[in-house]
Amino acid sequence: MVKLSPTLALRATVFIQIMKITPVIFWDVYGTLLAAQRGDLESLLRRHAELTEIFAVTARQFAAPATLDRFLAIIAAQRDRRAVAHPEIRIEEVWQELLAGATLDDACAAAWDFERRANPKQPMPEAAATLAELHRRGHRQGIISNAQFYTRRELAELLPAVFDPELIFLSCDLGVAKPAPTAFQLARAKVHPAPCLMIGDSLANDIVPSRQLGFTALHYAPTGDIQRLSQVLERV
Repeated sequence: MVKLSPTLALRATVFIQIMKITPVIFWDVYGTLLAAQRGDLESLLRRHAELTEIFAVTARQFAAPATLDRFLAIIAAQRDRRAVAHPEIRIEEVWQELLAGATLDDACAAAWDFERRANPKQPMPEAAATLAELHRRGHRQGIISNAQFYTRRELAELLPAVFDPELIFLSCDLGVAKPAPTAFQLARAKVHPAPCLMIGDSLANDIVPSRQLGFTALHYAPTGDIQRLSQVLERV
């Protein structure tokens, strides 16, 4: 067994202690860091006529012989085929089915075109400044979110590059969505023994499941633990 010198042993002890008291911060994306300019997708789906027109633009551009109803039916069928609670699909696979014989690149391009038209995003107030300040303070930051492949693109285009690539857990990659515990379990195992802080706008998807797995959690909502993202800086 290799013995460390007293100096190296002290440094290792200090490093471990720092890890144990400096929380790794995990963020939800939609409704927390990014806001949809037309509201969330569920509210948009209720405006069926508007979404039908938007879908038609993308369908014409990519020569997709399909309707919005066909698109939604494929999503539902792919979810039904996944024998798990809270199943998640890959939206590019939906577009591959719509665009028969399309390459993955073409499917991704169509998915991104429709998303940016139907559901454009903007940063939440104080998001960029808060992320940057936490990064300056030395906090590792990650993502735990119900999301698709283009979420990474939206984060890169709209927010500072502060997220550790090893700490990004998206439902599309896991095949299961929050509030399933999978992403939280993986995140916690990845950073052990450091404490974990989850910040999100949904009690059901973010706060309750993360706390059940030992995270500290801050509910970002008008009546939540924090009402402004800058208040995170006072809590870590």
